[in-house]
Amino acid sequence: MLKNFQAARAIAALCAAAFHLSISMGLPRYGGNAAFSEITQYLGANRFFFVLSGFTIFLAHAKDIGQPAALGTFVYKRFTRLIPLYWLYTLIFSVFVLMGFGTDAKIPSNWMDWLTAITLIRFTPAAPPLTVAWTLFHELAFYAVFAVLIWNKRAGMALAAVAVALTLLFFHHPGVHDRTAWNVYTAAYNLYFLFGIGAWYLSRKAGNGVPETVLALILVAIAMPLKGLPHQLGYMILIAGFAFFLAGMAKLEKSATFFAPALLVRIGNASYTIYLIHEQVQGLLLKVVIRSGLYGVLGARLSYIVVLAGTVAIGYVVYQLVERPMVRWFRRRYEASAKPDPRFSVAA
Repeated sequence: MLKNFQAARAIAALCAAAFHLSISMGLPRYGGNAAFSEITQYLGANRFFFVLSGFTIFLAHAKDIGQPAALGTFVYKRFTRLIPLYWLYTLIFSVFVLMGFGTDAKIPSNWMDWLTAITLIRFTPAAPPLTVAWTLFHELAFYAVFAVLIWNKRAGMALAAVAVALTLLFFHHPGVHDRTAWNVYTAAYNLYFLFGIGAWYLSRKAGNGVPETVLALILVAIAMPLKGLPHQLGYMILIAGFAFFLAGMAKLEKSATFFAPALLVRIGNASYTIYLIHEQVQGLLLKVVIRSGLYGVLGARLSYIVVLAGTVAIGYVVYQLVERPMVRWFRRRYEASAKPDPRFSVAA
């Protein structure tokens, strides 16, 4: 299941990178030609990561629900997986901005905005230095609800029910400059985690995954022309398609029907780093392509392909040099200090 799941992570990262690259290339300073936007405008971009997160958390921690002894392990693993790398990339990016790099790059201007960016808790509407990190505010909130589920199943279910009810009641999709504590934690994006949980549940059922994968493709085909529906309902259909795709990929691997290509799995391993830094890397590569004259030779579409491939390649190298050693260090630190889980202890 893990190889095909990593491939799904790769697809999510590639969709986000492709979507944002079209937007960037549409800016006058990057040529003013939004290459492939007729395709990339239909991609779910960042949204797929919510589905992946719902699937991941239940795959790894569903057994911990109602087990307070597992809370410390959950918090440690989620914190070390999400936060340190984000802090490191934010620090590096902020230093470059302070040094004068970045045309439109911005960093927080007051301590409350910095508190929002550092804690990933929405105190102010300010965007974090790494603008794609807006999804991590939702991610952290999802972890908090799941942590309550681990501590007390009934309390967690009640909290989740309230959160879902508020999300359905308000059902809004705040934009980049409209995010507040209220509309982030009641945003419709939070429902996407449920699709991931549903995908996890479906992946545990019998079958080879082919029906789910076919249904996923059908839903994606239906969703694309419906992008303009009110309340982004077209994206809901697209997200449902991705959830079925995720379940199908998991079952295809379990039944040994299909295994994702190794290259896609490798990209999936690096997906968090690629996601966090792709906008900055794309901006750098676009400047190189334009100032070197390569853009004039290749044209917009070939330049797009070169920059997208370069973004993924650089993201993978950074993953190997930074993220992978960091994850291994935290894992070794945990394993060295871990105590036996009392749920599995055997009386002498």
